[in-house]
Amino acid sequence: MIVTMGGGSGMPIVNQALVKAGFSDINSIVTTFDSGGDTGRIRTDERGLVLAFSDYWRSLMSLWNDGEQKKYWQEMLKYRDGRGRNFGNLFFQFMAERAGSLSKVDSLFSTLTQANLCGRVIPVALDPVDVCFATKSGKKYIGEHNMDDQRMSLDMIDKVWLSTEIEANPEAIQVINKADLIIICPGSLYGSVLTNFLPRGMRGVMEKTSAKKILFTNIMSVCNETNGFDQDNYVEIINKYIKVKFDEIVMSDFKSVNKKLLNNILESYANEHSRPIKYHNKSISKTSIIDLLAVDEVNLRLRHSVDKLAKYFAKMDYVAKEN
Repeated sequence: MIVTMGGGSGMPIVNQALVKAGFSDINSIVTTFDSGGDTGRIRTDERGLVLAFSDYWRSLMSLWNDGEQKKYWQEMLKYRDGRGRNFGNLFFQFMAERAGSLSKVDSLFSTLTQANLCGRVIPVALDPVDVCFATKSGKKYIGEHNMDDQRMSLDMIDKVWLSTEIEANPEAIQVINKADLIIICPGSLYGSVLTNFLPRGMRGVMEKTSAKKILFTNIMSVCNETNGFDQDNYVEIINKYIKVKFDEIVMSDFKSVNKKLLNNILESYANEHSRPIKYHNKSISKTSIIDLLAVDEVNLRLRHSVDKLAKYFAKMDYVAKEN
């Protein structure tokens, strides 16, 4: 059994790659504390009493084998009306109310759409709370969206916590206990990774599990989170919240990118105070440098490639493929 953990855009890419590599027992644990954009407006309208659905439905779609029906549903769920409201968030809010719990939505969605899902999505917690954080200067904020708003700030995040202490979803605890492999997906370190470990019970189960663990670092730094970081800095911050040893840390190799194009891309990122995550060649952790890059030449962006990730997953020996 494979467990993926994270949020944002990184987890769906990892899930898609696992599906493409032939895995079918993927348990995707997602955060439900997002407060930005359309999700934030919905949560504000509901006085904070609803979960954030955006990461949930993106992860759910990433577990659906590609096909025409999936394409149509993706287009529909991404639709925004003239007021910027996202249909996907409203649809899954309805589905959660209809099913009685967000944990049951994937089963209802599969029945409704006949989706061929290669796993399931599990909210890390079932209670709506906000992410809080403090910066090195001592400023404190409530709401995950503030991390995004200040991503170019040199006042780095120093600590993250939840506005109310809550229990972890029992299903999340259960799948971690049964997991053969746990993959920490690329994404915001404080907003998507560490928030998975904050509900009560997650630290204990993560520290006791015998599952192999892989950590994917981001390709580029985020100024207010990982400015100047190497892979050991990632581990150092994570170990402030959970004491775990990673069996492998995976970082991206830049050698496949045309040098002139790469320089233009890195210059564009530098305008946002963003630079490549550094490789520490004397790291205490086993680190693999792999060509995983997809290049967006139009927007001068570097992404993780689904196809290249799938080739990596197909060759890894941590767990056998299910199909």
